[in-house]
Amino acid sequence: MSDTPTETNGHTNAPPLPLDDRRGGLGEVVRISWPASVSMLNSTLMRFVDALMVSFVGAIPFSAQFLAGMTAFIPESFAVGVLMVVNTYVAQNFGAGRLDRCSQYTWAGLRLALVFCVLIAPLALLARPIFELMRQGPEFGNPPELIEMEVMYFRYMVLAIFFTLTARPLEQFFYGIHRPRVVLVGSIITNVVNIIGAYTLIFGSEAIMGHLRHLGMEVTLPHWSARGLEGAAIAVVVSWVVYFAILLGVFLSGPMDRQYRTRTATRVLWSDIKDIFRTGWPAGVQFLNDIGPWVIMSAIVSSFGWEHLTATSVAMRWMPLSFMPALGIGIAATALVGKYLGAGRPDIARRRTHTALKLTVAYMGLCGLAFLIFREEMVRFFITVLPTEPGQEALASEQVERIVRIGGGVMICAALFQLFDAVGITYISALRGAGDTLGPMLIVICTSWILVVGGGLFTVWAFPQLGSVGPWIAGSVYVVVLGILMTWRFERGAWRKIDLLKRGDATVTGP
Repeated sequence: MSDTPTETNGHTNAPPLPLDDRRGGLGEVVRISWPASVSMLNSTLMRFVDALMVSFVGAIPFSAQFLAGMTAFIPESFAVGVLMVVNTYVAQNFGAGRLDRCSQYTWAGLRLALVFCVLIAPLALLARPIFELMRQGPEFGNPPELIEMEVMYFRYMVLAIFFTLTARPLEQFFYGIHRPRVVLVGSIITNVVNIIGAYTLIFGSEAIMGHLRHLGMEVTLPHWSARGLEGAAIAVVVSWVVYFAILLGVFLSGPMDRQYRTRTATRVLWSDIKDIFRTGWPAGVQFLNDIGPWVIMSAIVSSFGWEHLTATSVAMRWMPLSFMPALGIGIAATALVGKYLGAGRPDIARRRTHTALKLTVAYMGLCGLAFLIFREEMVRFFITVLPTEPGQEALASEQVERIVRIGGGVMICAALFQLFDAVGITYISALRGAGDTLGPMLIVICTSWILVVGGGLFTVWAFPQLGSVGPWIAGSVYVVVLGILMTWRFERGAWRKIDLLKRGDATVTGP
């Protein structure tokens, strides 16, 4: 199926509708979803490799990186959720053949992203009070240097939002016009930059020369000091600068300007910004809520001591390898639902969603099986590289085994909810493509706070013998319930009546 706009289906410049729809448009779904999934996987791998390298520095930096990074993403997550609906508006206008409007909504998203950056940046000044409030103190086994590292890493991540947030509308533009490979190439280059930068800055010149000598290579490098966790943070900021520059360069390129007027259709209408925020704020609250309760749960887990926090940190380093590619398929579902609603074909939008659901369930089901079978090996993969303090070899060995046991229990919980997580991710993404964001937001808020936070606190009070696995059981119940509720909301079909393009019902065809 071509991406080239033509005059078809009654809409000037609308992309052609598929000729062969017998398999639910599997080829089209795969063609759009695989670059998006790999792009999301690249983002996950960047964090995964960073965490692996930091784990060589020590258990304390490893845990600090995890919680500080998640905490920094809480305020950013609201903005990300809002800006993701740029995909919705771009895709629907792309389906309707209104190509100028695709770039206009992207420019509106960029302006809105800058506003979010200015509002979030002052949080860097509040880093210390935030983490002192979250930490219970040394009586719970949390070393004092943990807060210092968390404060430092948090501040770097807040600095990075000036590039992470402004890149989001550009990502969504390329997803909306069904050009996800632009994002894929950008993410690959960014990953390479981050890996090189993190390795260089985390370990320093002396360690790198030692690594090279171990491989049989004698190389003399200029001296620079190892920066540890701070080096990883600097590499993240630099890589996001590169990513933003790549996407902006392609967006403003000649071919894009000729087709979508990306350089000339820069006038931002207040109504466009209002459209994005009106449709996007529920998605932003939902995305914020997707992060917030899990951070609170991590804080609850930390009350059992740093070993439980480390076990949770390890398990949550693996989980994105499952749900991030699934989010890529979800991005494709958003773009396809938006495109076919813009073209007046909700029937095709529904079939594409079901095809995306099959892919997501298959992928996350395999990941869940791997989590279950290889749970201890996956936890041990990180833990065995954590340095041991001199004179504490026996104690460290005992700690490793306790962390592996705790982490194994967490991985079982993760394995059990994978299929339901796939269902929730796909249907929420499809509903976003239709502009249905308020209902999913309310469902997510109610269920997550009742089950993740409330249920997590209840298990700590009622079943303390479960340790950190208790809150994870509550989190698993939440994912199952959410998947069931999202299935009900999509299949009842009320999203078909949403008209973001304000065209009335005249253009809607199909059953």
